[in-house]
Amino acid sequence: MRKWLVSLIPIVIVLMFSTPTFAFEETKTKYFGVGATVEEVEQATFIVRTKGEGTGEGFVFTPEEINTDDKITFQVSIEGKGSVFIKLVEMDANGKYIKEHSSPMILLTSDWKEYHITAKLSKSTDQVDVLVITDGTQQTEFKFRDANILK
Repeated sequence: MRKWLVSLIPIVIVLMFSTPTFAFEETKTKYFGVGATVEEVEQATFIVRTKGEGTGEGFVFTPEEINTDDKITFQVSIEGKGSVFIKLVEMDANGKYIKEHSSPMILLTSDWKEYHITAKLSKSTDQVDVLVITDGTQQTEFKFRDANILK
């Protein structure tokens, strides 16, 4: 009995002083609605439903890392109704607006199509917001996937 108790004491001490650790995966979307809702409908495919209350409704994406020494290219595949355009907005480290770049108007169809926008970044650019937004006041619905910055 004594040997059993002596063997159990170190285990009890370790359990008393150890911090419980739980593993979990937090899933956060990196796409946010602008006058719209953004919902994942399939793995890595999202649907955007604009409210139609103003111009410039859609979604915004802020890449975590960008290379400010050169050009940046954003690509996305879209299908749906209505018309949208892609806008890249450059900001400095303080969040101050520097400049923006816009694609031509995109007339959406029921077929998936890939779109790109490339822009030369300013030396002081620290963050880029990429928006896919409507050109006018329109309540519409479109899907997107493969939205990312090409390296």
